[in-house]
Amino acid sequence: MKTQLELNVSSRGAMSGVLTMGSLDPAFAAATGVDGGPVALDLSTVEFVEPAGLCGLAALLEYLCERCEDVSLALPRRDVPAYLERMDFFRIFGDRITTNADLESLGERRRHNPGTLQELVNFHTEEEIPGIIHRISEILENQGYRLRERVAICSTLSEVCANAAEHGVSSFGAYAAVQAYHHIVSGSRRRGEEVLIAIADGGVGVRETLSRNPKYAEETATDNDALRHALEMGVSGTGEIGRGGGLALVAGIAARSGGSLSLRSGKGRVTVYESRKNSRNVPQFPGTFVRVSLPRTAVSSQQETKG
Repeated sequence: MKTQLELNVSSRGAMSGVLTMGSLDPAFAAATGVDGGPVALDLSTVEFVEPAGLCGLAALLEYLCERCEDVSLALPRRDVPAYLERMDFFRIFGDRITTNADLESLGERRRHNPGTLQELVNFHTEEEIPGIIHRISEILENQGYRLRERVAICSTLSEVCANAAEHGVSSFGAYAAVQAYHHIVSGSRRRGEEVLIAIADGGVGVRETLSRNPKYAEETATDNDALRHALEMGVSGTGEIGRGGGLALVAGIAARSGGSLSLRSGKGRVTVYESRKNSRNVPQFPGTFVRVSLPRTAVSSQQETKG
């Protein structure tokens, strides 16, 4: 008998029809109970996929493909399959899952590089990271970010990716995806630009990584405790000088721009905004997940151009 995994795709508001990481929570909760038989995931209500949803879906499918004899994906017959093809999703998973999408016709579509996205990329080693970071820098430059902004963002994201490669020791390593948008930016109703960055790995998670350092024993009682501590400067599982700044710096950069950083691992999730830090319990995530929102309102972009 086929196990049907459910989604929680919002049907109202600005996030209506959008596949986010949170949309996959019911599927992740049920995935821990799969018994090796066929599994189906229904994405027919999805109208739009953001990078976080794409990386989350990749991590979920990696988890399922290792444990199930057959994994099927039902997609809407609209723009979503074309977007997934453009983001290289089917190049990675096309031979590993069954789907109702016509992959042959999708593969024949003309592709172009709009300068606003980094396709879904799978990486395992630090040697692969410079290419990812270079692409992120290009996207930021295309969106008008100044050199010093790009250097700050990319240097810290490089450490986040390095953490994913180092601690994401699993069969699939880590995934990253990036896209820039022109829409209503996060946290406000002002129109502007926003760059969304998502990174997911299949490693042991933040709590176990930090618990290897004895001085963090009191800070890792729960997954959320470990996540909040990991967002402080200088905190790393290795204890090496110069490590442990990436997450804190990226969170600060995102918050100052009116965006956010969301860190998820195990059953915890912590999101950092400009003036607050929220944590909540969520279904088990097999590894560590980072989502960064970097918005720029039209007003701030014009002010920086004049400066």
